[in-house]
Amino acid sequence: MRTPVTRALAFELAALTLLAAAAAAAIPLSTGYLAWSWDALNHHIYLGLTAETPRWHLDVLPASFQTYQYPYLYWPVYRLSLWDCCGAQAGALWSALQAALLLPPVWLVAHRLLPATGGPAWQGVLERLAACVLAFASVVVLTGLETTSNDLMAAVPLLWAVALSLRPPSHRRAFGAAALWGVATAFKLSNGLYLPLLLLWWWLPTRPHLPWRRAMALAAGALLGFGLTYAPWGWQLWQLTGNPLHPFFGHWFGGG
Repeated sequence: MRTPVTRALAFELAALTLLAAAAAAAIPLSTGYLAWSWDALNHHIYLGLTAETPRWHLDVLPASFQTYQYPYLYWPVYRLSLWDCCGAQAGALWSALQAALLLPPVWLVAHRLLPATGGPAWQGVLERLAACVLAFASVVVLTGLETTSNDLMAAVPLLWAVALSLRPPSHRRAFGAAALWGVATAFKLSNGLYLPLLLLWWWLPTRPHLPWRRAMALAAGALLGFGLTYAPWGWQLWQLTGNPLHPFFGHWFGGG
């Protein structure tokens, strides 16, 4: 049975998520458009089309090597580009979606790092609100909210991995955090650079040695999360080029 505190926190999270979505939607509504970059014109929309309808039999490098990026996060923008609406409306929906997905893990991190100190309840609410506002105040985040880039969407599972890692350590949570990191890496291969941080994070509470079960949980979670998420796209690249990560690591698969 839920306690009043749990209900209050759930209400707070829901309210802040709606507030973040509304604030994000206000950006393109105020400017009157969804920002289009060279990347959007070069490959964002094309990748969204590829996610829905693969075109290997028709096109050869239509968007240079960006053609081989993981395409599925671009599908919402592609569909919005076909919708009979103005850029401000499409941008509002896209920005609101991103903010609504980003806010919950950010709030959970703030809740974990700013535990209750025995003061009034409203003080904790304001502290977590301030933390979320600071997280969204980054120029990188604000720019991502008003463009067709997939960086923010790709960061969502990575933020959930951080939020889960801040919970008391266990083999199950290690597996879950690593799986989320694997999903984020499948979305955007550069997210793989955070693997050393993940390993360090789960190693420190068990110094000087990382238990082998914990290490196996991290390895299994990362491989499973990446493999299941990347499989639909990696299989297509494997059939086309013989390399599921094309154009990277070609020497691993007999390429140049």
